[in-house]
Amino acid sequence: MHGDLTYLELALTHEKETIDFYQDLFNWTLTDSFISKQRYIMFETPGKRLSGGFDSNLKPSQSGVQIYIECNDINQTIKRIQDVHKKAKVLVPKTLISSDYGYFALVIDPSGNQIGLQENFK
Repeated sequence: MHGDLTYLELALTHEKETIDFYQDLFNWTLTDSFISKQRYIMFETPGKRLSGGFDSNLKPSQSGVQIYIECNDINQTIKRIQDVHKKAKVLVPKTLISSDYGYFALVIDPSGNQIGLQENFK
């Protein structure tokens, strides 16, 4: 459909840690790719609503476009990040947006990209 988001690219600086982070926390499917001379790994979300790639040609960003990834329980996801993914860090803990939109948190992934977590009310 015209205007839908179709593809997303994120910087890749710490390959193993970044791949483990997204597979472990969000169940993304990852595939090696040969799109670029540099390291490029394609991903697809579990619902196949968005795909993209981790590109070693890009620089990590903590400003600019902000993406949010849906999760069932932000506190559980943050605990897993703190316990297992030592190169990632939490910037903003679980915070109420509103009764209409649920909660959010902000984290830095192992490659240095800032991402948001989104938890809707059940």
